[in-house]
Amino acid sequence: MGELTTRERIQLLLKSADFPISAKEIMALTGIKREQEVYEHIYHIALSSKRKGFVVFVYPAKCEACGREISMERPRRPSRCPFCKSERVSPPKFLIRDRG
Repeated sequence: MGELTTRERIQLLLKSADFPISAKEIMALTGIKREQEVYEHIYHIALSSKRKGFVVFVYPAKCEACGREISMERPRRPSRCPFCKSERVSPPKFLIRDRG
């Protein structure tokens, strides 16, 4: 068997993690250069998760100023809070666990 694809490496990393991981941490551990690329991979991993027997947990971004969670349809890091407009936003984090 050959080397793992980028998506398979991310999936393996999130499955073996003891705690939720941010896109920047995934970048550092996998060598991916762009944060948006990590979010795209996670989106596609989540789409295929229904067929493959695992669940992608998304811990939403959170505003550090007003404390609200910022949920989005597709994973990405918001540049500012849509509620109070603060730019102090912690990124979303991700974890994968087997279904059942």
